[in-house]
Amino acid sequence: MITLEVLPNPSKMPCDAPINFFMGEYLSDHSFDLTVDHIDLSDEGVYGWCYKESDDEYLIEIHADLDENEYLTPLFHELVHVWQHLTNRPLIEGEANLMSWRMLDKYLKTL
Repeated sequence: MITLEVLPNPSKMPCDAPINFFMGEYLSDHSFDLTVDHIDLSDEGVYGWCYKESDDEYLIEIHADLDENEYLTPLFHELVHVWQHLTNRPLIEGEANLMSWRMLDKYLKTL
């Protein structure tokens, strides 16, 4: 079971549905806590980060000022990193990019 906490989302981008979609596709057999925090990452030069807080706790930070077209790509990208952690895979950016684009395409076809 996944416990999801979404912290201030000023852009009001929909994150519960895409997160649940990703979990159903890749992480349905895992139990963990996930926090998605929407913060200003403009000084970092990125749109998202993934942190492994413990074996069953993960934090994703997403840049708070993304429009709807920009939001889902970094969200799926960081979710792939959660999957990489949980399945003891190496944290490879190329894999995260490729998987996130594929997942985005698959998710958008369900809308």
